[in-house]
Amino acid sequence: MNRPAASSATIPLVVFRVGGEDFAVDVFAVQEVLRYRAPTPVPKAPPFMEGVIEVRGVLVPVVDLRKRFEAPAPHDSDTRLLVIRLSDEPIGLVVDSVLEVLRANAADLHDPPAYVKGLAAAFLRGILRHGERLILVLDVERILSSDERIALERWANAQA
Repeated sequence: MNRPAASSATIPLVVFRVGGEDFAVDVFAVQEVLRYRAPTPVPKAPPFMEGVIEVRGVLVPVVDLRKRFEAPAPHDSDTRLLVIRLSDEPIGLVVDSVLEVLRANAADLHDPPAYVKGLAAAFLRGILRHGERLILVLDVERILSSDERIALERWANAQA
């Protein structure tokens, strides 16, 4: 099978804003984008979980990326819930706004520099140069730590 050269490969991404910064995730990880609605708080839920929403009969845990990246902001008409698949389970991410879907050139995705620090750095897949913009591309599988995944799984099992 002939594969295109890495420089001509494209990566489809959903671009969104959190705390004034542009972030993106692989479009294939995104189940859907919803208007923000306040999640229902759940007693004894893991502390990183805001609550749950129901999406087509399925309870979906919600994590506010704005708080996670230490960029809290009030909810407004642009606030969205990005429902992604994390290890084949849905999880809702609160973001300030969803900007676009784009096909990025794989050659424009770069490893984050060693000096990039902070909470967001642990979640980065790379930094995309798209025109004049820099977009932080997240690895959805690293948005929750292994301890947080275990806590979420325990919580889900307790609800069953």
